[in-house]
Amino acid sequence: MEGNTTYKKLLIVTTALLILLVMVFKYSRSPDYTPDNDLISINTNILDIDKSNTRIAPDKTTDVSNIDKSINETEINDKSDKSISESTSGITNTKISEEDNTTGKEADEKTSSNSTNVDFDLKNIPGIHSKLSNNDITTIKKSQQIMKKIRENCKAQNVSTVWNFWDRYTKPRLLIAKNKYRILYGSNPKTGSTSFKRFLFTIDGVTDRAHNFHRNPDGHYKTVQSKNFFQSKSDFESYVKMMAIRNPIVRVVSAFRDKQLRHEQYFKTPPNITDAQHFAIFLEKRLARSWDNDVHLKPQWKQMNICRFPYDLLIQFEEIGRYIPVIQKLTGTEDVEYPGSRKEQGKDSHDSMEFVYEYWSKLNSKQKQIVLDKYNMDFVLFGYTIPGEQGFPLLRYNDEIENSL
Repeated sequence: MEGNTTYKKLLIVTTALLILLVMVFKYSRSPDYTPDNDLISINTNILDIDKSNTRIAPDKTTDVSNIDKSINETEINDKSDKSISESTSGITNTKISEEDNTTGKEADEKTSSNSTNVDFDLKNIPGIHSKLSNNDITTIKKSQQIMKKIRENCKAQNVSTVWNFWDRYTKPRLLIAKNKYRILYGSNPKTGSTSFKRFLFTIDGVTDRAHNFHRNPDGHYKTVQSKNFFQSKSDFESYVKMMAIRNPIVRVVSAFRDKQLRHEQYFKTPPNITDAQHFAIFLEKRLARSWDNDVHLKPQWKQMNICRFPYDLLIQFEEIGRYIPVIQKLTGTEDVEYPGSRKEQGKDSHDSMEFVYEYWSKLNSKQKQIVLDKYNMDFVLFGYTIPGEQGFPLLRYNDEIENSL
């Protein structure tokens, strides 16, 4: 009898511990996790959808036949796309997560003589010399005007724009350096980062396409981990600091076609579906995860610290052709051929706009809202357009800035 009592007590304790472990696992979160009730949201009434129904739990199985049916029966018409466009045409009231607010406040309180609100001026960019043409200078000025606009939007959203040399709050996800050419590049996945890394290898004469440009085994570029990488703040400022941004919708299509369609990185492809249906499933099974830390899917503004890191050159992926000669002249690498895109290399293009238009047109309202929710702050801060809006995929104020230069 006593043995049975002990056994029951042990069973109860074991069960309680298992429940506790499950709860800890379920509610533990990474530094980049944003709870559902704190999600930043672009006007959740855009499509008159109950926001609570826009997500599928990570472990919930998607019914392919239902998605197929919803795609065919609930396609968004021109009127609905116009509604989305009008709702995203200006900066909306957003709710930054408590964690983000705390991060900004703590960093602002830590400001010192090394801190600065970045003021972008052509003369501040190192490496300016006579090789730059008038068109090159216009490109640089446009980049800086875009950065100013983004910083204004950051302030409007109460996101700190104070940079402190150097703390953990101001460093981009991955920062790589090429000392000889004073290049400091914030590597933002799915914005041409592979081509840029290949460019850094090409500078050293490595042109073998089989080489692993991401793992960098031979040290053709350096990964910057802390301010100790630089001799001083002035040494840091002597680098040309750059990163690229991309329309979030085009970027997520590129990620889908590369990581899921080609490599099935996220889940096994269901049978007998079109690529557009596959993309819809991908959005509901993977992109809807608020805690997802996949660098190819994470919002750009946060993982690249766009509001705070003092970039000199902001590259619009959509106009990368005009930035390449500028980068080469600023870094003295004009004699090095910049690697082309997959399409130029004769391979299937991952970022074809035909795919973007096709996939987007086949999504229902809930699936479109998943994308808008996920990348809300990228749209708000950068000002990118959406399909059906004039100028897509460029920035909403692209022509305005272009005409002002």
